[in-house]
Amino acid sequence: MKTLFSIFVPVIFIGFILSPGLPGNKSIQKSGSFYTAEAKKVIDSKCYGCHSEQGRSKDAKEALMWDSLPNLTKSSQVATLDHIIKVLKEKKMPPEGVVKKYPEMKMSPEETKVLQSWAESMADNLLKK
Repeated sequence: MKTLFSIFVPVIFIGFILSPGLPGNKSIQKSGSFYTAEAKKVIDSKCYGCHSEQGRSKDAKEALMWDSLPNLTKSSQVATLDHIIKVLKEKKMPPEGVVKKYPEMKMSPEETKVLQSWAESMADNLLKK
C-alpha cells in the first residue's frame, strides 16, 4: 500500500502541475500549440538561425522573432502571419545572399508549402476567434 501511495501521489501532483487549465502554464500551452510539428521543423532548420535572440542579423531580428510571435496581440499575430505568407509567396526568404553563402539554407518547395500553409491556417483561425 505504501508503494502504491508513493507512486500515485507524485503522478497526481505532476498531472495537476501540467494541467493546461492552470494559469501558470498559459505561455507553455500557447507557444507549444502555436506551431505545428512540421512548421516548427522548417522554422528550426531554415529560419531560426537569423530570426531568434541568437540570430546573426540585426535586421532579421527586427523583422521577426519566432519566439515572440505566440505572445503578440491577435492583430499583430495576424499581420505578422500575413507578412510571412507574402514573403514566402515572393520567395524572399531566405535572402539570396544567405543562400549563396549557405546553400543548405535554401527552402525546398515542400518546406515553403508547409510554412505557408501553417501561416495561412493560423491567420484564418485567429480571424475566426
